[in-house]
Amino acid sequence: MVVDAQGVVGDLCCRRVQAVYETDVLVLRPGAGPRRQVLTFTVVIAVVLVIAGVLAGGLPALITGISLALLLAITLAIYLSRSRIVVTPAEISARGLTFHRRRDRTLAASVLRATVVQPGAVSDTIVVLDAGQQALLTINGALYAPSDLDRLVNHLGLPTGGSDKPITMVQLARRQPGAVSWAGRHPIAFPLLCALGFAVIAVVLGTIVAALTN
Repeated sequence: MVVDAQGVVGDLCCRRVQAVYETDVLVLRPGAGPRRQVLTFTVVIAVVLVIAGVLAGGLPALITGISLALLLAITLAIYLSRSRIVVTPAEISARGLTFHRRRDRTLAASVLRATVVQPGAVSDTIVVLDAGQQALLTINGALYAPSDLDRLVNHLGLPTGGSDKPITMVQLARRQPGAVSWAGRHPIAFPLLCALGFAVIAVVLGTIVAALTN
């Protein structure tokens, strides 16, 4: 029997490269605590919507309340299932409900970690910086366990700095321009816009349901 030495060596090298690649991949998903908070919020708001539909009287109002509760539950379920942080040898990425930000890992030079006070929550925010100290990628840690964020920072293996005390998103935006989105820089206006959008959906849905049931 003839053994192809080159083939064996090549196969071993490929397996070794694959093993190294796999060990350098980190995938983080929302932690158990944040998941419970989101689910609790969903249940409370869903119950309120259904009760509001019952109190409003009539079948259209009840159907509208149930439909809004289901819409909210489905949206937040998709939010939890899609959200994740992935680090590979080639890139760093963060995915949420409506976004998927991917950055070249070779451009990452340091990390800024800050405890950020947000409406209704206090959580860590990770900002990956490039060699020019410009924000490369901002990761909101509200959905992730602190221990998982520790794993992320350790896995990146970059010089890490931070704030000595909790700060707001507005303060973080001033300290690190480009690190905070418009929503983060406007912690009051953004929730109000979301509430307004939900109210518009409720009115439109209620109008459609009323027209179909009359």
